Amino acid sequence: MHLSKTRLALAAALVSAALAPALAQAEGGLSYNIGAVSLYKFNGIDQDNRAPKNFIPALQGGVDYDFGNGLYVGNWNSTGKFGDARVEIDLYAGYKGELGNGLSYDVGFASYLYPNSGGGWNGNEFYGSVGYGIFTARYTHGVSGWSDKRARLSLALAQPLTDALTLNAGIAVRNNRNYDGAYDYNLGVAYDLGNDLSTTAAVSGAQTSKVGDVGKARLVVGIKKSF
Repeated sequence: MHLSKTRLALAAALVSAALAPALAQAEGGLSYNIGAVSLYKFNGIDQDNRAPKNFIPALQGGVDYDFGNGLYVGNWNSTGKFGDARVEIDLYAGYKGELGNGLSYDVGFASYLYPNSGGGWNGNEFYGSVGYGIFTARYTHGVSGWSDKRARLSLALAQPLTDALTLNAGIAVRNNRNYDGAYDYNLGVAYDLGNDLSTTAAVSGAQTSKVGDVGKARLVVGIKKSF
């Protein structure tokens, strides 16, 4: 049963990606992206089984649909080695809007799937965030699978330095079920090359005394094209 579900999710992701160009012409709410990074690092943690290393390139991309009323759904994928899986598939849906006085919010549910991993890597979580100006506070709480009862609270900023260059920084803490309450951090820049093409460079890491070498601070560079 688990295998059939992950195969169905993979098929849905591939079909969505294949249909994206055609749908984009018919519906203004659809967008998609594709890119590459020098290392897949998420929340300060090396994700690929072959890490810890400074350079393990990954292809990444996804499809998003905004219904225009606050509701949205999306899919994001990354290559890599995750147990016996060779791809990560993220499926998510949520609702976002404005609270007034410059405050915005975003709440939703995400599912992380790793086909052929035996299910041990899979997980589901709720998330919510509040934004004000250059700042965003975000909370996630796992509800099943690997992420069950794992929580993380982060604070991030995105400060434009020029029309094309943005400074990004963030710090986060976890509960004791999530890497024994380790913290993680990132600091970097994003540069808009025009024509919906952007590059990023950031140093990201986590508390190595609690997560081990997978939390070692590393420079990650990437490039992404949006459509």
